[in-house]
Amino acid sequence: MGLFDKFRKKPEEPLDFSGEDSREKAEELAKRGILRPLYLMPLRFGGSESLLENSVLATPAAVEWKDRFDDQVEKLLAQGKVNGYSCEPQYRDKSFVPCAVKVTARRDGADVLTETIHIW
Repeated sequence: MGLFDKFRKKPEEPLDFSGEDSREKAEELAKRGILRPLYLMPLRFGGSESLLENSVLATPAAVEWKDRFDDQVEKLLAQGKVNGYSCEPQYRDKSFVPCAVKVTARRDGADVLTETIHIW
């Protein structure tokens, strides 16, 4: 071990929520602050506040990334450049926690802006 090895940042282990195969397991992670609700249809676009109907559990970083994407969509909406929106969770194995969400803003059915936000 070299002199500076103990100061080097250790690589972060990749997130793996494959074992969170039930709502109860995922909600336990939410209680610990590891996961947060991510609204599929943002409240500012008329989405329901119902966590069961309009949200999935995701990492705080993913929730923040989606909020930034939604900021961009809001600007395009104000400019009349988009008039449609969707957010589709993507799952891996039997996990209750989606591995990603695909968010798309559309104008008359044609994709204008698309982002895939990886959760794990």
